[in-house]
Amino acid sequence: VDIFGHTCIPRIISLDYTGTQFEIYNKISRNYEYSFLFESLTGPEELSETSIMGFDPEFVVKGYYDKVTIQGRDGSIETIVTDEPLVVIKNLVKKTDDQTYRYLGGAVGVINYDAIRLWEKIPKRHNTTEPIMEFGIYNDGILFDNKQKKSLYFYYEENRVDEIKTSEPIFDDFKMSKISTNLDKDEFSKIVESAKKYIYDGDVFQVVLSRKFSFEAHGDYLKVY
Repeated sequence: VDIFGHTCIPRIISLDYTGTQFEIYNKISRNYEYSFLFESLTGPEELSETSIMGFDPEFVVKGYYDKVTIQGRDGSIETIVTDEPLVVIKNLVKKTDDQTYRYLGGAVGVINYDAIRLWEKIPKRHNTTEPIMEFGIYNDGILFDNKQKKSLYFYYEENRVDEIKTSEPIFDDFKMSKISTNLDKDEFSKIVESAKKYIYDGDVFQVVLSRKFSFEAHGDYLKVY
């Protein structure tokens, strides 16, 4: 993948890990607060050739409407005042011309649906202190080649392969509370009927309705996966 930022040359070395991509990730992820697995099992050959694992990012970046916070691996935190958080994130990501694999590092995370307000003039109905996006900046990681059934480690400046921590893949219990919603079925049905009337009367041509569901979960999320 062509990732924006500073041009660098990645180095790729073989690992002696055994097992499936999930088994490898299960051993590694338990030792790090931030990690991810992009597991490719089926699909077109050109899209499912590699599974990707990331752990212990160099930076954790949280974007808000008016600022960005950058937390380093050493725990240091920098705050940048900006109304364009994605621009700050892009500038932290390296660039490589190496196309050996589709992913060789970069920003991995999520963007909240409400981030649309960065580009569209939509009123803010909810005051929140939560970030609207969060990314880890990963400059090394593990690739699982599904064709050759082998694992690889890539890096740029810093080779941390000897520092990768692994644990026995023992699953703990997982529990979750009952699911609650902000609208019951009758309340939501009334809103649906009102929306249908607005459409029939020609006031609107489309309405997006939703209910908010919430619950608490505790335990081993990998067991659920």
